[in-house]
Amino acid sequence: MVKSESWKLLLATSDESEAYLVKSRLEGEGIPCKIEASQPYPGVDHGGRSKKVSVYVALKDFEASLQALEEEDSEEDLR
Repeated sequence: MVKSESWKLLLATSDESEAYLVKSRLEGEGIPCKIEASQPYPGVDHGGRSKKVSVYVALKDFEASLQALEEEDSEEDLR
């Protein structure tokens, strides 16, 4: 579990693919991030939806991360 004071939770989801898409987008912008996945009921799989997947970014990159994701949402709205 990411507990360091230098990392901040950016996104929590049950969709692991969403977390990896966010990670890819941020790393493409030069923003390092970490993914942590936990399964509340080990051994039980409900199509990947029983997991909690968290994306963490460095505290110093948090605002830039939000901005990068907002820009991506704006680009999708234009399509």
